[in-house]
Formats: sequence, C-alpha cells, structure tokens
Amino acid sequence: MRNNRRFIIHILLFLFLCCYSLDRVTMAVAGSTVAKEMGLSPVALGYLFSSYLWLYAVVLLPAGALTDRLGARRASALAATFWSICQALGGFATSAFTLLLTRLGLGLFESAANPCAHSAIREWTPRSERGFATAIWYAGTTAGPALGSPMVAWLIATYGWRWAFIATGALGLVWVAVWALFYRSPEEASWITEEERAKVLSERDVASADDDARSIGYRGLLLTTPTMWGLALTQGCINYTAYFFLAWLPGFLQASYGLSVIETGAYTAVPFGLSAVLGIGLSAVADRMLSERALREGKRRYAVAIGALMSAFILLTPYVGSIGLAMVVLTVSLTFNTFAQSMNFALTNDRLRTSGDVGRAYAFFTLGGISFGIAGPIVTGYLVGMTGNFKVALLLCGVLSFLGAALVVLMTRRPMGEEVAGVAQPA
Repeated sequence: MRNNRRFIIHILLFLFLCCYSLDRVTMAVAGSTVAKEMGLSPVALGYLFSSYLWLYAVVLLPAGALTDRLGARRASALAATFWSICQALGGFATSAFTLLLTRLGLGLFESAANPCAHSAIREWTPRSERGFATAIWYAGTTAGPALGSPMVAWLIATYGWRWAFIATGALGLVWVAVWALFYRSPEEASWITEEERAKVLSERDVASADDDARSIGYRGLLLTTPTMWGLALTQGCINYTAYFFLAWLPGFLQASYGLSVIETGAYTAVPFGLSAVLGIGLSAVADRMLSERALREGKRRYAVAIGALMSAFILLTPYVGSIGLAMVVLTVSLTFNTFAQSMNFALTNDRLRTSGDVGRAYAFFTLGGISFGIAGPIVTGYLVGMTGNFKVALLLCGVLSFLGAALVVLMTRRPMGEEVAGVAQPA
C-alpha cells in the first residue's frame, strides 16, 4: 500500500461521482411524492427528470475548455460547491417551476464533472491502470444510487422529500472540503513516496514521444477522424439505458410491483449496488487481458461492444414474473452498461494523442452521452403515458444498446491528434 497511495485519488473521484449521481437519484426516488404534491403527469415528471441536463448540454464544451485552463483541482472544487448548493436549494422549492430552476442550476455546474475527473485520471494514472481507475471512478454512478436510495427513501418517509434534497446537497460540500485538503498534482503531492511519484510520472503516458502536448482544439478533434464522433455516439446509445435506470427505475418498480417508498428505495439499491462491485471486477479483468500494444491500437473498443450487447438484457425485464427475477435481469443489464461506459471513457483516453485536449475531448464525449440522456426520461414519459406500461420504453433501451456496440467497433479505429501539423491551433 505504501506505493499505491495514488488510489486515494481514485477513491476521491469515486466519491465525487457518488455525490454527482446521488443528487440525480434523489429526484427519481422523490418523483412520485413530488408528483402527488404538485399534481404532475408522467410526461411533466419526465421533463423534470431530464431538466438538469438542459443547461448541462449547453455549457459542456466551454466547461471542458475551462477545465483545461483551471486544472482538475480548482475546477472540481468549484463545480461541486455550486452544484451542491443548487441541490440543497431544491428542498426550498415552492412549485414545480422553482424546483425546475434548481435542477437547471444543478446541471449547469455538473457539466464540468466528467472533464475534471478525466483530467485527474490522466494526470495520476499509468496507462495500464486507466481502465481500472476509470471503473473505480465510474462505479460512483451506481454506488451513489445504491447507497443513497435507501437513505433518500427513509428521509422522504420520515421527514419529507425536501430534507432529502437538503441532506444530499450538504454531503457534496463535505466532499469539497476533503478534496481541497488532499488533491495535488503528482509533482506536488507530499503524501506519496518518491518511488511512486517516479512511477506515475514515467508511466502515465506510455510512449509519450508519440503523444503531443499541444492542443488541436475542437476542430482537430471533430474533423480529422470519425473517432470522436464514434465515441460520443456510442456513449449516447449506452447512456440512454443508464438514464432509464437513474430516472425511471424507482417509478418502474412502483408501477410494476406496487412497492411502497421504503421498498422502492431498497429494491432500487440492489442493481445499483451489485453493478458497482461487478463493474469494477469486469474492468480489472479487461485491463489484465489488454496489452500495452492493444491499448495503443484501440482494442478496448471490443470490451465496450461486449458491455453494450449485454446491457440489452434489459429487454427481458417486462417478461419476468417476479421481482426477484427482475432484480437479476436488471442487475445484469446495469452491470454491463456500467462496464461499457467505463471502458468507453478509458477508450477515449487511449485514442487521444494530444494531452492538451483532455477537457475538450471529454466535454464533447459527454455531450454525446447526455444528448440521449436529455431525451431518454422525456421519451420514456411519453411512451408510458401512451401505452400505460414500460414495454416499448425498455425495447428502445435494448435497440440502442445494440446500435452502440456497432458504432464503437466501426468508428473508433483511428487515434485522435496523431497528425497535428496541418491542423490550425485554437485561439
């Protein structure tokens, strides 16, 4: 452990995403209670579920560029501080409109989360560990809801939905204090050994002579190869299913099995909790199987494809009779969805040759993902409203998972930024 203290950074990033995801699932668990109090239809609730992504999408690209300028430490602290305040303010909302405003603020500041995290991962992680490090970080998307859903459900049942928003916002501010205390660059961190510092600095970019520290900007990323588009579209396809879980899983369980709020929180935690652990395990296996040469050649895309295909297991959900079997199917789907997303995040780092574009690359990558995430909860609301059940909504999740598997294999074969001489530098 003495020479593995860099994993403190990975744990902090995991907790970063736990807070980020917990803020989102709070609205999902509270959704039925809020809908009853404010008289909202499934369609209106779908819009409220997706609303935090509206400004998120608008500011993603400038947020990525700003992260490149400020660095992971400052950008992460600022983003988490302001989104936590917006989350807490949701507890004081007096109408659907004022609650909507707090959700817009939440998304505005959460837009920097992915660029910040991957800037830190690239700064602190040897290439051979990136898949595992990314999986630890990304497990926060499922661990947050797994740990938080029962807590949020208990707060709602005991104190009302408003206190759930206030409490989860306060947790984010606690994380900011810990981050500010511990995070430094590898060159500056006093809590790692010189041996570990040397390892991180020498191995974080394997074959760094082939990498270019200059920035090629959005023009270079988007116009020189189809890879950036392939990564972003793949993320969108698999993210659609992830946002079904985040926004609609509690409502699906209540509608299909007649669960109470407390029961919903407990059952929601099952697939999220198991997928957090199993997803990390799958990513560790994938890292061991992929050689340095395979990573440089972009072979991680096949791991992404396998995960996307297995995520389509969600298609079976309407056809299982018991909630026990539903938990099995949902856990398999979410586990491989989590695995596919973490591998796709790592693949983006593998394919990027210009280290000055990490924030920009992950901003556009995330834009692809949340574009589908914006549509997903709304489309699900309309489909449920029209059909009275979730069958068509789940079918669409499966179809997009298959499409994502095809896109990542076909569109991410070439690295980004390998030929930078002819590309104009950004202003």
